[in-house]
Amino acid sequence: MNRNRIACAVLLATAFAASGMFAPTAEAQAAANANFVVTVQQKGSHPVPPLRQQDLTVRVKNHPAEIVSFEPAQGTNARIQIVFLFDESAPGSLSLQIPSIRRFLDALPSTAEVAIAYMSNGRAVMAQKLTGNHELAGKALRLTNGIPGISASPYFCLSDLAKHWPAPSQAGVRRVVFMVTNGEDPYYRGGDLQDPYVAAAIQDSQKAGVLVYSIYFRDRGQRFSGRLGVLFGQSYLSRVSKETGAYSYNEGLGSPVSFDPFLKQFKTALENQYWVGISAQGKDLVRLQVKSNVSGMKLNAPDAVEIPAGE
Repeated sequence: MNRNRIACAVLLATAFAASGMFAPTAEAQAAANANFVVTVQQKGSHPVPPLRQQDLTVRVKNHPAEIVSFEPAQGTNARIQIVFLFDESAPGSLSLQIPSIRRFLDALPSTAEVAIAYMSNGRAVMAQKLTGNHELAGKALRLTNGIPGISASPYFCLSDLAKHWPAPSQAGVRRVVFMVTNGEDPYYRGGDLQDPYVAAAIQDSQKAGVLVYSIYFRDRGQRFSGRLGVLFGQSYLSRVSKETGAYSYNEGLGSPVSFDPFLKQFKTALENQYWVGISAQGKDLVRLQVKSNVSGMKLNAPDAVEIPAGE
């Protein structure tokens, strides 16, 4: 009798499995390894402490996520692509910063590829495509034309760049934008911080795995927007940088006299980044929370990560 019951149970289980009743859920089937970059933020002039895997807590959609890989972005893992993206509406005084930017480019390691682009009519127009020749990239830096409004929204341009970022020849290449703009969006006058074009640029950057650093720099048309426009522009830039895992720099309400201190901070940030891989469930972009278990250590990480398709 017992043998008959066992045989029936086996047959039923087989039938249920064949019919899909015991098949994993769609969410479980979507489990995949997703990778993103974490940056240890510098505090003042103090040396940046090293990060260890056990120092991290990662949550996806408010649930603990398993860390499956952890590597410093150094040595053979230091490959990076950096696009300097300039607002074409910026005044000619921006050209005074070209020597500082060229010195920064010359000091980059051989593992870095650099491109120079300018915002024009909602697009990121390449003056120099990604290249490992840093001197060549420096030569592409030029005087902006300073025509008010010619860039359209800087967030259209950022989305365009993120969507058309060339696929790297190998995995494990960081993607970074260093954006120079006033951050204002003439296509949204809602009087709040809910700009849909800013949100779209953030999402496009997160999907492409792009970290967006920025420097606030006033443009020719800004006299019409006043102090409130400056505050909105800086707030938008700060939001884009924070949600993509980067940082936004500014010097009060005006353009910085020199980029040197900000480029130094930018260089320090790039030297203190880590690749983190997690096992995640979901589709497309999923919300991400990354925290340090070490008291006083502050991390920058994207607010969302793209789950690879077809895993």
